[in-house]
Amino acid sequence: MSIKQWKQVITITVVATIIILFILTIVFAIRSYHLKNFMESDNVIIMSEDRDSRHQDLKELVRYFEKATPKGNLSYKQQYPALYVENTYRFIKSNDKEKVCYLTFDDGPDAENTAKILDILQQFDIHATFFVVYKDDEASNLLYNRIVKEGHTIAVHTASHDYDEIYSSVSAYLKDFSKISSHIIEVTGIKPEIFRFPGGSVNAYNIKIHKELTAEMLRRGYVYYDWTVSGGDAAKAYVSSSEIVENVVSGCEEESESIVLLHDGAGHYTTAEALPEIIRRLKNQGFSFAALDNSVNPCFFGY
Repeated sequence: MSIKQWKQVITITVVATIIILFILTIVFAIRSYHLKNFMESDNVIIMSEDRDSRHQDLKELVRYFEKATPKGNLSYKQQYPALYVENTYRFIKSNDKEKVCYLTFDDGPDAENTAKILDILQQFDIHATFFVVYKDDEASNLLYNRIVKEGHTIAVHTASHDYDEIYSSVSAYLKDFSKISSHIIEVTGIKPEIFRFPGGSVNAYNIKIHKELTAEMLRRGYVYYDWTVSGGDAAKAYVSSSEIVENVVSGCEEESESIVLLHDGAGHYTTAEALPEIIRRLKNQGFSFAALDNSVNPCFFGY
């Protein structure tokens, strides 16, 4: 090949590369524009800093996620026909002047920690939300029932808490969800209507399927809740009760409505130790306490 021909090949390659990059830039800009407009619209339920709590319709969010899902095998939509709940996706407008804290506990029940936390909540006459895992021993079943009988919300977290398994596909997640949901119904007579994704709605394990998975769970009527404040007690390594208190109290300072992540699974005994001081200090800040249900404006992580 002559030098002239080489120059022509190089020129054509450079021009083609520029054109492709230009097209990709335009496509990315258009998608970003539409996503930005959607995320800023009144149809998305994501708690921003201003905590806009207008009535909003999650059906638009379902449609958005369904458009973003692959067009391949969606047979999971026919699986587990009992996994449906009635939901209008309309939420109660909160009063900006009222400060509300939703205490939530993941990974229980635990014979020691969950029981202590229930005792403390009873002592202060407040209600909370328990996102539970699957256990079928007598002590755990008694705790599931105690949660319900004492006026708290029992909700789905996961049966296995095996991230690799449950996030391997939408079908795998539904299988896990069905197991714990069916168990809660069998033990307590209550059908859970809300849930929390292990690791939150967007994490390193579900990144490939989270849009598809979210669309399917919302389509089935379930509402999920991430959190606005974390106690920092997720790791089983020792976290002092004083640190947990400060994490929660300082996190709630700028919020009129807070969804607080705590843990009551095995090994989280300092969470129970921290709870009385958390409650006292938040009460002194003017907070009331309530349990979540599917009428509460959800908190979603950003996408």
